[in-house]
Amino acid sequence: MNDESPGNLAPGMRTYLPALAELGDELLEVFLSRFRPVAYRKGDYFVREGQTSRYIAFILRGCLMCVYNKDGKELIDEFSFENEFISDYRSFVTGAPADKDILCLEDCELLVLGYESLQELYATHPGMERGGRLIAEMLLFQWQVRVKSFLLDDAETRYRNLLETRPSLFQRVPQYLIAQYLAVSPETLSRIRKKIVLDAPPDRS
Repeated sequence: MNDESPGNLAPGMRTYLPALAELGDELLEVFLSRFRPVAYRKGDYFVREGQTSRYIAFILRGCLMCVYNKDGKELIDEFSFENEFISDYRSFVTGAPADKDILCLEDCELLVLGYESLQELYATHPGMERGGRLIAEMLLFQWQVRVKSFLLDDAETRYRNLLETRPSLFQRVPQYLIAQYLAVSPETLSRIRKKIVLDAPPDRS
């Protein structure tokens, strides 16, 4: 694993959360220094259901999947990619057992921040709560966008939104998992894909 400092490893974090600049250069470096680099292999779990999630991760490289398990059936909550945060945040904050798995779909490089480190930062650096709150806000925003789309949009609209906002997902995630994520059958997903191809304007180049 790269032994560079987290501050040098995380230009994406600075870009992804430009509001972190509000902490000031010195406090920002202290904040980033508490993240440590870790590597996971494809198929590894970052969080296991029933265990306490004690870390928040910022994804440097790779794809992870959040999955709930109900009556032997997997319900996919989200896919997360580079320059995004991921955690079972409820478990992270409360110490309660995680109610979902977070699985690496690819080899992953992460920057992780432990709960105890975050609390120490809060205690020793006035104003550091801002950094933690920004992470929480981004996790909440990601969740809200997903839930809103699931409640208000039909499957085709959700698929089109994915094409527009997360095109790399279709090259990196198997189609059967995308179908599970959209809560449709593989056959329905295939029909949606064909319809979108037929609806596309002809290439006049």
